[in-house]
Amino acid sequence: MNRTNYRSSVRPVTNYSQPVLLYMNLSLTQILDVDEKNQIVTLNMWVSQQWHDPNFVWNPAHYGNITELHIPSEDIWTPDLVLYNNAGGDWDLGSSANKVNVLSDGTILWRPPIIFKSQCEINVEFFPFDTQNCTLKLGTWTHNGYLIDLRHVAQKEEADRNGWRNFDNCKAYIDYAIDLSQFVDNVEWDILEVAAKRNIEKYKCCPEPYLDLTFSLNIRRKTLFYGVNLICPCLAISFLTILVFYLPGESGEKMSLSINILLSLTVFFLLIFDICPPTSLVVPLILKYLLFTMILVTLSVMATVIVLNVHWRSPDTYVMAPWVRQVFMRTLPKLLLMKKPETERRKEEVIPNIGGTDTEALCAFLADEFDDGEVMRERLRSRRTAMTSSGIINEIELALEGVRNIATHMKKEDERNTIRDDWKYVAVVLDRLFMWLFSCAAIIGALGIFMQAPSLRDTKESLSTSTP
Repeated sequence: MNRTNYRSSVRPVTNYSQPVLLYMNLSLTQILDVDEKNQIVTLNMWVSQQWHDPNFVWNPAHYGNITELHIPSEDIWTPDLVLYNNAGGDWDLGSSANKVNVLSDGTILWRPPIIFKSQCEINVEFFPFDTQNCTLKLGTWTHNGYLIDLRHVAQKEEADRNGWRNFDNCKAYIDYAIDLSQFVDNVEWDILEVAAKRNIEKYKCCPEPYLDLTFSLNIRRKTLFYGVNLICPCLAISFLTILVFYLPGESGEKMSLSINILLSLTVFFLLIFDICPPTSLVVPLILKYLLFTMILVTLSVMATVIVLNVHWRSPDTYVMAPWVRQVFMRTLPKLLLMKKPETERRKEEVIPNIGGTDTEALCAFLADEFDDGEVMRERLRSRRTAMTSSGIINEIELALEGVRNIATHMKKEDERNTIRDDWKYVAVVLDRLFMWLFSCAAIIGALGIFMQAPSLRDTKESLSTSTP
């Protein structure tokens, strides 16, 4: 071990033209936060680095069989790895004050823990059934590829086997690039993929190539929380709209229920705004469904107004057109499997029982023929000889006139009630028609919107916490 004239600011190489082979890997321990609004992901990680320092080579037999030393990181040369897409927090690994492991063959192992806050472009198009791909771009800040050859630790075995020493002949893509053996499961996100790509970049400022490792963290949102707290209430509000058309018009609560549903949906809409990230690029999936539900509820309010208008129509103001009677009282009820209730209207005898055989016969005769007063008078005159008193005839004529007036009034009133019942039946048919239309619209709309999310059809399992 040669520490004479050793300086921690000088690259540990015997020949200045040789690069330092730096192997690194990331160990993810926890996803601390995914801030959709500010598009920042916060990760707790260990950054594993390995390189060779010829100044720290010794024979363990000469030093009491000591094969490993622990040296403060500020007393030894360490690479200036930084997070390029940093969004705050720790970005320079050199600021870590933990110690490094130095082996007797000159191998240096440094595994500083760090909290990365990385910029992550959040795509909320399918929120809350979304997947996100966050990247971590790590590279040296001042050393180009000729000075530090940055590689992933998975490339070490292949590079040693093939004797690769040039920085541009390593495999560029690594499938499993982040160690998850110490990962603590997150309550909101599942990890689907942890890949890395080794990039060789040339910038306009400098002719030398610069190396970086770009790690991709593909995560999928767990939907249980949002399904219970967002999707289920939205579906409940949507299907409450259907019950508006099941409520009878006589209850007087159809419009109140429609307005209350619309108000509750508006309040729920405002609560969603606090959860969804503000963006003008796409409309999140949950907001699409809320907008669809709001349109559906608004149309239900309009449909309820039409139904109530039809329900309370009277013969004094409206005349039912023949096509309305044909469509809504004959055709649609059959298609909707409805049956009009049949009411038996019976005529009651209103002539008092005077007594006598001829009087009973007359009452029966009047009960059948009271709707035609003139005919009754003629028949009464022809049977005058059968009567014992002319006063009875006068009384019967007066009773006949009263019966005729009452019968005429009852007939008109019965016709008016029949027309009212017909309008009410048309309103019931409209209610049933709107109920089926809105039911189909609610189901098809919900399926059509939510099935757009690819994660609902994704059967990929989350990565286990153990390295495969």
